[in-house]
Amino acid sequence: MSDEKRAEVGALVCAGAESVGYKGLATFEFLRDKNGDFYFLEVNPRVQVEHTVTELITGYNLVELGIRVAQGESLPLTQDDIKIRGHAIQCRLNAEDTTNFVPSPGRLWECHFPSGFGIRCDTHAHPGYEMPGCFDSLLAKLLTWGPDRDSAVRRMRTALDETLITGVDHLIPLHRRIMDEKDFLAGDITIAYIDEHQELLG
Repeated sequence: MSDEKRAEVGALVCAGAESVGYKGLATFEFLRDKNGDFYFLEVNPRVQVEHTVTELITGYNLVELGIRVAQGESLPLTQDDIKIRGHAIQCRLNAEDTTNFVPSPGRLWECHFPSGFGIRCDTHAHPGYEMPGCFDSLLAKLLTWGPDRDSAVRRMRTALDETLITGVDHLIPLHRRIMDEKDFLAGDITIAYIDEHQELLG
């Protein structure tokens, strides 16, 4: 997305929040069509699972900022302070099978997550953890950062290869296949990506 388009969408977000008197952490969601035009989808007045991507490319802790604003503090920064650096990717490591995404409850026997420069893993999972069948199936959010998209993808391949989870089915094999898929690598992605790439499932 160009800096000009980012500024345009950002101005719409600010105007939308101001029009309803909203003050706090929120996410405005848009869909972008093949012509590059954006269409408003929804507002979520809370932190979202993807907030970690924003944190990696801006260097700011959104949860901390949200808490500070909620307790009455002023934001300690302006929009001009925000500089986007590099590229980040997030893979949701859900306890689901990779064919039809049915949750896979059970006990984790082994559980190891990677670490190192450009890698972030937010998780509550540990060996012996009992994954329930009646709640969200998310086990961990695995993220990688790089100075550009290609380096972030390469780092994610390694991070996925170094992640070990046994005892439940999980989406690591699917994410790993996606990291090698030509349309994903070319950035030719839409909301129909999985429907159009059924060969990745299984």
